[in-house]
This record gives sequence, structure tokens and C-alpha cells, in this order.
Amino acid sequence: MRKTCRKLVSAVIGMSMLAGVLSGCGATGAGESSAATEASGAGAADTSESASEEGGEAAETSEDSGKNKLAYFFPLTGDQMQYGLMLQRGSELALDLYNEEHGTSYVAEFHDDKGDATEAVNVANKIVADPSVIAGLGSYSSSCAMAAAPIFEEAQMLLLSPNASHVDFPAMGDFMFSCVISQKYEGPLFAEELAKVTGPKKLAIIYQNTDQGVLASDLFKEKWEELGGEVVAMESYVTGSTKDFSPMLSKVKEAGAEIIYASAAYNEAAQIFIQAKNLNIEAQLVGPGMCLKKELLEIVGDQADGAIVLSSIPYFSEESVDAPDVNDETKFFIKEFQEKYGEIPDGFAASAYDATNILLNAIEKVGTDSEALRQEIGSLREFNGISGYNMSFNENKEMLKGIYAFEIGNGTFTRINE
Repeated sequence: MRKTCRKLVSAVIGMSMLAGVLSGCGATGAGESSAATEASGAGAADTSESASEEGGEAAETSEDSGKNKLAYFFPLTGDQMQYGLMLQRGSELALDLYNEEHGTSYVAEFHDDKGDATEAVNVANKIVADPSVIAGLGSYSSSCAMAAAPIFEEAQMLLLSPNASHVDFPAMGDFMFSCVISQKYEGPLFAEELAKVTGPKKLAIIYQNTDQGVLASDLFKEKWEELGGEVVAMESYVTGSTKDFSPMLSKVKEAGAEIIYASAAYNEAAQIFIQAKNLNIEAQLVGPGMCLKKELLEIVGDQADGAIVLSSIPYFSEESVDAPDVNDETKFFIKEFQEKYGEIPDGFAASAYDATNILLNAIEKVGTDSEALRQEIGSLREFNGISGYNMSFNENKEMLKGIYAFEIGNGTFTRINE
């Protein structure tokens, strides 16, 4: 079953400009700069090797090239840490299982970019300077991945991101790939799926005032109006700084919104949901895939029951292991993750797991040469992963996926579409 489960790219000035424009998928974190980092329960920073050096001889191509390392960069401290740790753990698990099955000794090295684009540039320079690195994988935020991209491209080293969804990322170089659906497709698909569930009603959008947030909201708005819906208000906030959402929620209420789409990370969306309830707003509450985390459930309690979460990644639970509609590969992933880390994985862990396996399967076929890997992954179309359904790549190196719709209730997320 294990085999079935896993067969399945330096312009520092330019990066400074990007850091000012892009803030990624969440608030900028603070914390200690990384060397290599290994996840512990507290996310402490240490040099990490995901696999034992005694796990068997490395593949011949790895020995010949002297390359045996996959270098990851995620936010392992700061406000985005919850996402980064799950991405790290999904990556570790995939690499450990691959080494175990294939008798290889590939090594994972984790760097903390803190969710900060400038730090991502520093990390990227360290990675490309290491002759043992086969490829880079990161980050959680599009801002960090895009800040690092020119460095990888100049070095002609593959950069595979498990979570960078900005529409411009794949086109930043021949060596840039993303294993998550682009905002170009996700925003409109979110609107389509929501219209199926609620009908195209009067809708308000509360969104992060970042490049990513503006883009996602604009794409959603355009499609919603195309479907016959009306956007009666668009209110932006400063991520990491705005705590009181009641002024914009009052405007949304006065505008007559029947649906409030909070295009926000889970912690800010949770506050929007709670404050909306406190203002007796009866509109249907909706959030994006960033909300699909148990931490949101812990914050809102029962105050967000009935809210809808739209996502291109799945939600895993204890019940998933025995659910008849969950395939064997996904059940295997959940069981192995829970056994290793003592908790149920989330969709971000699954995305990192898939990204790592895409790379490892390509290395198995063509070796560690960057150009060969670029061509191999660039030719991949259908991919049977566990981080979504109807997954495929197009000719522009963009991943396409189906969309899930979940409802919050009874302390969990329940899928309401098929």
C-alpha cells in the first residue's frame, strides 16, 4: 500500500520591492533566524535530518552527483507557525516513508523564513550555495516563495512550492512549480461552488489588504457578479494589526449583505465570525481554505456554527480513517501521520506530502540534475495525490483541483458538496 501511496527558482533589490508589496497568505511572523530546523512539539529550531544515514544506500544518481538533500523553507516561528509546522511534518513523513521503502537516504533540511520575504531571500541564498541540495521546497506564503524565486532561477535550481498560489509565481522562471491551485482558478471556483450552495445573493467581502488578498477578492467578485450575484461591499483590513472588525461589519450590515465572505487567515476569520454574531448579523458567514484548521474551531466554539468554508484541500478527522468514501492512500497517510506526530494532519500537511512525493518520484525517474527534473515535472499532467481531488497540471505549470465546501458545526467541518 505504501508504494501505491507514493507512486502517486539574485536580485536582492527586486526582492526588497516584493517584500513591500506582498505579505503572503498571513501575518508577518517574528522569531529566530533559521539554520536547519526540525519540528518538535514546540517547533524548536535544530539541524534536522529526516532520514537515518543507515536507511540504505542512496540512489546511484544521488551518489554520483553528491546531492542528497531536499531544502525546505517554511514559517516555523511567528504568526504563521501553525501552517509551517504542518507543512514541515507532511514533508518529513513523505521523505521518511520514501527512504524506508526505497532504501535511499535522502535528507530533509528545514529553514525558518518566519513568514517574511526578506528572510526568505536570506534562506534561499543559503540553500542554493549548498552543493548537496537537489531542490528547494517552500514556502507557505506566496510572498516568501516569490521573493526567493529569482535566486533559485539564477542558480537554475528547482523550487517547488506546496502552497504558493499567487498567479504570477509559476511564470517567475523555468524552475518554478506550485503544487497548489493558483488564485487565478481558485477564486472563481470558490464563487461557483458557493453559488451552488447558497444561490447568487447579495454578498460582502472582508479581505486582507495585501497583494494576495486584493487579487483573490477581485477574482472572486468578478465571478460572483458573472454568476448573477451582487457584491454590495468590499472592506479591507491590515493583517496582523486589525483586531476590531465591528466598524466594517456594521457597514456590511447596512449594505444589506446576505453573505459575508471573510477572505482571511483562520485567526482573523474567527474574530470576524465571532464579532458578526455579537452584532446580531444574520448573514451567511463564509471563509476560505486558510480557515480549515482545528485552531479556528477552538477559537470560535459554537459561535460560527453554520459558517461555510471553501477549500481546494481536504479536511481530515478521526472518522476519515474508517469512512467508506476515503481511499486507501489517504487512510494510510492519516494513520502514518497520527502515529508519528500524535495528531491528525491537515490539508497543508497533505500538500507538502504530495509536493515531496512529486519531487522524489521525478528524482527516481531522471536523477538529481535540475534541468532533467524541470523537464520531468513540467511534463506531469494527471496526479493522484491526497491533498485534493481531480488534481492535474496544465502546460503553464499550474495545478488544478476540485473545490470542497464544508460547514462548521458540532466542533468539526462537515463536507456539504460532492
